[in-house]
Amino acid sequence: APPPGDQDDQGPPPQAYTALGPDQLNELVAPIALYPDSLVAQVLAAATYPEQVADADHFLQDNQGVPPGQLAQMADGQPWDPSVKALTAFPSVLANMDRNLDWTTQLGNAYYNQPQDVMDAVQAMRQQAYQRGDLRSTPQETVQYRESDIVIAPVNPDVVYVPYYDPWAIYGFRPWYAWYAPPRPPGVYFAGGLALGFGMGIVLTAWRPWGWGYGHWGFAWGPHPYVMYNRYAYVW
Repeated sequence: APPPGDQDDQGPPPQAYTALGPDQLNELVAPIALYPDSLVAQVLAAATYPEQVADADHFLQDNQGVPPGQLAQMADGQPWDPSVKALTAFPSVLANMDRNLDWTTQLGNAYYNQPQDVMDAVQAMRQQAYQRGDLRSTPQETVQYRESDIVIAPVNPDVVYVPYYDPWAIYGFRPWYAWYAPPRPPGVYFAGGLALGFGMGIVLTAWRPWGWGYGHWGFAWGPHPYVMYNRYAYVW
């Protein structure tokens, strides 16, 4: 598959890496495994560029109050990977990734070196949450259960809700790294007795015109899953 047009041809810099086992990978992806598919795809790709993630979070902090359309245009002019640009629509996600930059770096290294293992871990965590009864369709998102994989998507593709949850409540364990639980956003409510909460929906209209926006990301699940960007496999 051809690479996205505006990505850095060199990709993330190589780093020394020790392969992680299934339990470590499960805990590593636990905080984001229950996000909608397209958002998980963006987070995994962006985590391979932790310095850009930090820059993008500072960019958002410096431009609070800028209208969304103008903010998206400003983000488009930045020298970032498309996945990082896409996350400017989700300030709480970028803030958590920047606040926990060591976790972000570990996640990016794992995804870069063990992509299929990481995606298997995402599905393992979804299956566990589903079996516990905490992952179900809500007014905010649809959960499509299949024996081989679980697909999560917003009910309205133009309005995305970032789930709030504590891995302790969902999975019964605390991750081994210093993440979670993130500050609970104002207005979060937990519907239907689930341990999964939602705050205000993020309207993505301003990001729709850009080729790197939310709607251009996703997963091809199956025996050999991969992150999709603009209908092709995401490559560095």
